[in-house]
Amino acid sequence: MGIAENNKKEADFKGFEVKSKRLFNSSYVSLFTKSPDNPKRANSYLRENFGEIRDENHSDKKKLYTSVFGHRSSIVCSKYKMKLKVDSQNKRLDLVINDLKDKNLSIVSWDFETLKKASSKMTDLFLVFAEIKTENKKNQYHFTAGEIYKDFDFDKFLKEIEKGGIMFDIRIGVYNSGKNYGKTHDHGSGFRVKAANFKNLYDTYGTI
Repeated sequence: MGIAENNKKEADFKGFEVKSKRLFNSSYVSLFTKSPDNPKRANSYLRENFGEIRDENHSDKKKLYTSVFGHRSSIVCSKYKMKLKVDSQNKRLDLVINDLKDKNLSIVSWDFETLKKASSKMTDLFLVFAEIKTENKKNQYHFTAGEIYKDFDFDKFLKEIEKGGIMFDIRIGVYNSGKNYGKTHDHGSGFRVKAANFKNLYDTYGTI
């Protein structure tokens, strides 16, 4: 289909977002990427306040890599607890940060409208599966199965977060060279789901 991996805001092909996955692989599939709305420059705020030094050659630059869920807290940098919380009353999704004694340290958040806009390309989805073999040290892919999902439901998306079926994967680093040296670099922080849970997000689905 000529579709390369991308982070476009619009769907990939004739209104369908296209995702591919290795057959018999249980890893998560990316839904969409979106940094929090609040506070401003939320990625930099998270990295600077809750990250850790991970490169001895750049000991003054913190990084933050972790996965956060809605059904349990994740221990981060052996110092913090992070958890997703759906705040229906204020129409936002919170990333709640506590210390190890459950004292609240901070809350960063996404407005529902922001998430709806970011997930709009997911309205209809084509998920394809590939068998893989390696020849001459190069991977070759044979696409053998596909699933079609129609009518993404935002309320189901929120419920799946609460159940723990969707995680927010934080991948916030820093530029170590070039014109952006020292600035925050988002390596694709986003919402991810197991392929088996896609059916929980859509009104209808089928197998090809």
